[in-house]
Amino acid sequence: MGNDFGALASAAAWTLMATAAVKIALQILQNRSGDEPGTGRLAQGFAGIAMAAALGFVTLASYLADAPPTFRTAAVICTFGYVVLTAERDGAPPHFVGLQAVGAFGLFAAGLAIKWDLHAPIALAAALSVGFSLFMATRRRARHNAKALEAQRRFSAALNGMSQCVGMFDSSGRLIAGNSEFLRMFRLAGHNARGMEAEELLTKKLGVRPKAAQSVKALCEAAQAVAKRHTRHVESVDLTDDRCMEFTFQPAPQGFSLLIEDCTARRASELRIERMARLDDLTGLSNRTRFREELESATAVVGEGTPPFAVMLIDLDRFKHVNDSLGHPVGDKLLQRVAKRLQEMAEEGDVVARLGGDEFVFLRPCLREEAAQFAAHAVETLSEPYHVDSAKLIIGASIGIAMAPDSGSNASELMKSADMALYAAKDAGRGAFRFFDKSMAEDALRKQEIERDLRVGIGRNELEVFYQPIVSLGRRRISACEALVRWRHPALGMVSPGEFMEIAEDSGIVVQLGEWVLRQACIDAKAWPRDVRLAVNFSAIQFTRGNLVEMVRRVLKETKFPAARLELEITESVLMHDADSVLTTIDELRGMGLRVALDDFGTGYSSLAYLSRFRPDKVKIDQSFVRDMDKNGTSLAIIKAVKAIVAELGIDMLVEGVETMEQFEILRANGADEAQGYLFSKPRPAQEIARLVSDPAQLVRGRNLMTEESPPWAKSFERVNPSVAQSLN
Repeated sequence: MGNDFGALASAAAWTLMATAAVKIALQILQNRSGDEPGTGRLAQGFAGIAMAAALGFVTLASYLADAPPTFRTAAVICTFGYVVLTAERDGAPPHFVGLQAVGAFGLFAAGLAIKWDLHAPIALAAALSVGFSLFMATRRRARHNAKALEAQRRFSAALNGMSQCVGMFDSSGRLIAGNSEFLRMFRLAGHNARGMEAEELLTKKLGVRPKAAQSVKALCEAAQAVAKRHTRHVESVDLTDDRCMEFTFQPAPQGFSLLIEDCTARRASELRIERMARLDDLTGLSNRTRFREELESATAVVGEGTPPFAVMLIDLDRFKHVNDSLGHPVGDKLLQRVAKRLQEMAEEGDVVARLGGDEFVFLRPCLREEAAQFAAHAVETLSEPYHVDSAKLIIGASIGIAMAPDSGSNASELMKSADMALYAAKDAGRGAFRFFDKSMAEDALRKQEIERDLRVGIGRNELEVFYQPIVSLGRRRISACEALVRWRHPALGMVSPGEFMEIAEDSGIVVQLGEWVLRQACIDAKAWPRDVRLAVNFSAIQFTRGNLVEMVRRVLKETKFPAARLELEITESVLMHDADSVLTTIDELRGMGLRVALDDFGTGYSSLAYLSRFRPDKVKIDQSFVRDMDKNGTSLAIIKAVKAIVAELGIDMLVEGVETMEQFEILRANGADEAQGYLFSKPRPAQEIARLVSDPAQLVRGRNLMTEESPPWAKSFERVNPSVAQSLN
């Protein structure tokens, strides 16, 4: 038996070694090729079957040659172990595992059958059980591997379907997978990509050239940070070909991902959007936001030794009239023409912006004298005619100038100073420029104080209503009295209406004040004769904010004052705000019985057009035409022309500012219906005006209230019987 055992053992050993050599050679070839093509995997499978069969032959030989039990046991363990381990390691398909089990266990079973003994059935059953279990386990693994391969296929398809460049890395920073764009970006082939470190890829394999070497270092640091701290990092890298790439390192459950995309177009779009957000849509100039940034940047370095600069706030004169009368499209084109002229005046280092509406601003490094020269030139240039849609438009400009650092050390102070200077320029008659000085700040402070005190004063009854008579030249008696508000300030004394009324308009207090004046005037006028009307002024703010119709209706109802005795006085500026809405409001007031007078007639820009559309009951000729009427033939000619027009339309004409007998005689000779002025009476408190309008002699004794002799013109005026006067009350 020894010789038989030796021969069989030698044959089995040579067979096993030959098979092992073939399998090792196939494994080496597979590793060198990288991937596992189908033919190589098939060869490996058959080599595995041959190896299992060779081990099974060794087991069979151990039985046939009656080998020692220890050898036989070792052969069985090696055979069974090889089949199990190779199936587990290689993940072989079930049919290959089955053939390996048949090759190994079949020969083992044959050996058992030859040497059948009491233990053979147990060994055979154990072998069959192991083989079956191995086959079933292999089938389950095969299904699992199939699902994993399908998931891998879908993942690869998804990665390759992305237009961006995507790579997946494990927690140690080694590449797990990358789509085709990623492989192309890093100049990789599929068989040598897996397992490469992120830092190596970024430093040695990156297929684009950053402008700065520091960019690559930043990318490596971002990769290390996301791997260690699991925090997202985004790095933008400028390339030598003027493109921009964005590298996004995103934490993942078992590592991180790297997303690379070309952000050149997006960055250009963002820059364009940012630029548009800082430019004025209409004119293309810098907008308020950008100008503020430039001004803050300029003021940040203001100090001793730094060159001064000027902030010039520009407001267009008469632009609103153009916008309202000709429409917003024409107004927009006019603003574009203005912006073009400003740009043409700008020099290097200047900033020109549109703050909104018809307000522009210039920032120019210069001395005070240079700022004055520029402002004078700007006023002249902007006042030259504009040609828009075949129309010749003439506007003007007012400019307020604040010099840094004298007028302010920061952006807010400079803008506030320029605004106060602009206000002074407009107050001086427009078409001018003014530099800020400290007195303007004092004036602004006084206005704030007056606004505050005025709000309080209305509630404390510090205000009172005075009245100035309006004389009917035909009836030769007082036909109406105009209500004029006065303010007796507890500390400042009498405050000029020209001062506090403008503040009331700007602050909106005029709505509250106007209602108070109307109510008080209605209460006072109830004591007058019923043929003496009450004239009350209404401002544009009351029309736009005050719900005027309801307010008038409420006051008339509360005071029980007849609407027919109330005369509403408005200026042309009221109509210029929103003519359609204002005319609707006026129609409603007329429907209540009120009369409407157009105040300051002749000082506007389209009075005749408003006469045609508005048809007031009365026009009040501004006193500027009366002042030099006896010396200036032009003023008298205008008054005659207006009288001719309003007479044709059935409108009464009242002339303001009559102060001399010469003016009075000229107006009476030229057909004026009514007159008002100091010749007849100054504005009087309610008590005095009540005595004046109720006295039979009226104006004669009214003048005596001022301890003056009765003027000659009053002696021929109509006398009223005392009993009649009493019955009128």
